[in-house]
Amino acid sequence: MKEIAKLLFGGLALALCATAQAAADPILIVKGKIGVFNNASRTEYRFDEGSLLRLPQRTISTKTTWTAKSAFSGPAISDILRVVAAGGSQIDVVTYDEYKVTLPLSDLERYHPIMARFINGKPLQRRDFGPLWVMYPVSDFAELQKVKSDAKLAWQVKYIVVR
Repeated sequence: MKEIAKLLFGGLALALCATAQAAADPILIVKGKIGVFNNASRTEYRFDEGSLLRLPQRTISTKTTWTAKSAFSGPAISDILRVVAAGGSQIDVVTYDEYKVTLPLSDLERYHPIMARFINGKPLQRRDFGPLWVMYPVSDFAELQKVKSDAKLAWQVKYIVVR
């Protein structure tokens, strides 16, 4: 009976550890020319979902090539970069399938894009553009309503490299 209890307790402990680890997994990693780190090797800043959602949240109401007009919400990319004390003049946004788009920092001042976590109040899932989607106010700027600008709307974002 003691052996069964040990096995059950050990399994429960492993499950709890796995759950705690999953909760601490980063939803976004920022690396490159940054001045603030939160990992032991001092090479990157890892945002878990809670830390990302504690940043001021913005909403952009816009349509995209892939969606009808929707409300996208999440932190401004400029706020994310402020947290990590980013330097440089551009960022590379890299997705889970290794798609990469380079965004000039001047875009952050002109268009105020966000790292959307929600669409119409619902969390973005990996199967529907999530967990994070770079969102610009496409409907507000004629120059963003071109096919070339669609490339900036990277979805399933995994990390950012500041250059």
